[in-house]
Amino acid sequence: MIDAVGYGKALYELSAENGTQDRVREELRVICEALEQQPQYITLMDTPAVGSGEKCRLLKEAFAGVEEMLCNFLCILCEKRAFYCLSACRRAYEGAYDQAHNILRATALTAKPMEERQKQALKQKLSAMTGKQVELDNRIEPALIGGIRLRYAGVQLDGSIQNRLETLRRNLAEAIV
Repeated sequence: MIDAVGYGKALYELSAENGTQDRVREELRVICEALEQQPQYITLMDTPAVGSGEKCRLLKEAFAGVEEMLCNFLCILCEKRAFYCLSACRRAYEGAYDQAHNILRATALTAKPMEERQKQALKQKLSAMTGKQVELDNRIEPALIGGIRLRYAGVQLDGSIQNRLETLRRNLAEAIV
């Protein structure tokens, strides 16, 4: 088993040295999305029944035009029979990229889609609080009823009506009559 975090960070550092970090990031995203659609390809790349040389040839054929460093990285994962770790490597790469570019990824869970002005206001508020450039993802979770649940950097702020009702329920259950 490989250290996917270490591999992902190393890939980022190499791409940053070469000035190709944006290209590699985008190509890595496209490759991972393609592999999500074809999980049997991951199985093929990790099987010992096919030699490493053949796997590398297949990768170079499938991903012709991809940054050479990234293609070599994929070949290394095949040689280590750790191609299944590619998604984890990508997450580590994204984390290193975000850290280097002062980006904070946040998720706002709401009962209905946020309006653009709401998103912008929330991004500005978070940016002012953290000093980082905020990338905000709005996900819909109807069970929240209303309000917002915000997640970023291991922090969760819950201002949802669902949470308020649950708190009220607990307080009433604990009340002594």
